[in-house]
Amino acid sequence: MKKYTLLIVLGIAYTSSVYAQKPDKVLARVRYTYTNVLDTMNTGKTRRENMLLFLGKNTSLYTSYDKLNHEIQSDMRFRASIANKVGNGRPQAIVMDTKSSEWMTTSSNLYFINEDKFFVKEVIALQSYLYEENTPKIAWKIMKDTLTFSGLACKKATAMYDGKNWTAWFATEIPFQSGPWKLIGLPGLVVEAYDENKQIHFQFAGLENAKDGEHQRIDDVTKWPTAKPGDYNPIDQLVGRDVGPAYFEGIIQLPPNAVKTDKKNFDKLKAAFKKDPKGFVKSMYNH
Repeated sequence: MKKYTLLIVLGIAYTSSVYAQKPDKVLARVRYTYTNVLDTMNTGKTRRENMLLFLGKNTSLYTSYDKLNHEIQSDMRFRASIANKVGNGRPQAIVMDTKSSEWMTTSSNLYFINEDKFFVKEVIALQSYLYEENTPKIAWKIMKDTLTFSGLACKKATAMYDGKNWTAWFATEIPFQSGPWKLIGLPGLVVEAYDENKQIHFQFAGLENAKDGEHQRIDDVTKWPTAKPGDYNPIDQLVGRDVGPAYFEGIIQLPPNAVKTDKKNFDKLKAAFKKDPKGFVKSMYNH
């Protein structure tokens, strides 16, 4: 048991760098369909997931749209179930299905353009961990080819990155230097991207401007008369306290509850959890 405690302490104690990136207002949201024929999740079926990119003037946040929608719908069903049980006057245990969402991406990428900072947030046993990575420096070669995606005029760019030859189509009329996953650094939004064999493919699925108050939590506990500083909504814990504020409040920020670590220590924690999930969780809350 001690080895798990040591790993967790390592993850929590790594605070040699202070993350001071300022929150940014969400201006637009881009949806992508992510397809990976090499990742079958042991089902024999191609992995396909709907993803979401929040865009700010100086920031972007890339996460799973499927995960976000799943948790929102689960929260609604959970509240309806509680109301039903209370109405019947018969207290009963409420069992939530978590198996259906196990395949969904729980990580997110946060890119701060002006500061040239790139962060990854990952989750183990409902605890968020945040570590900084070197900002992807992709040597894009812009071509003369053009193509239109859903009315967006795009230019073609190619590059070798992460061991693969990528093709990206970007729209200069949308002046954001971001894109899906880590495909960033072009003079315009990356609308579509794929590797040379299209084994990994990010397909454009829609773009919309963000509007204040567009999405509301069912019950915002931070607005209760009894609310205290530091209170947060359960739905934000489920979707991530980076994704929740981006979706409901239109603010891109680093998750305030995340344990700050580095990639090496996070990988150790992840390996320990995979080896003994129950022992890891017990140590995490009892160390």
